[in-house]
Amino acid sequence: MIMKDEQPLLVTTEVSLIDPSDNKPTKIEWRYTEAGEKVRVSARTGRIIPVPMTASETIDYKTKETYNDQEKDTTTSMMKITFEPKLKTFEMDIMDEMGIKEDRVPQQTYWY
Repeated sequence: MIMKDEQPLLVTTEVSLIDPSDNKPTKIEWRYTEAGEKVRVSARTGRIIPVPMTASETIDYKTKETYNDQEKDTTTSMMKITFEPKLKTFEMDIMDEMGIKEDRVPQQTYWY
């Protein structure tokens, strides 16, 4: 008795793109054109394999140009940096905020 059981495909090794020149599976390389555009190129024939337009579609829009700003979108006027990173611990930051100066000298330790 033969039982058929579906197994998952590994996208990295078991799925290939089709070369448009001869409709055979091929590996791809990412290259840049003279215009600076990043494109997929067939490793076997060197032809450009175009990325389909459906790859850029999302739930919100079909193309980036047709997207309408929504009520909850962040506006450009709100996009400013409000956090300034510092190389301090939480305790050091609190001490600076409260004006406490550290005058204790840590005891010297040796790690062997």
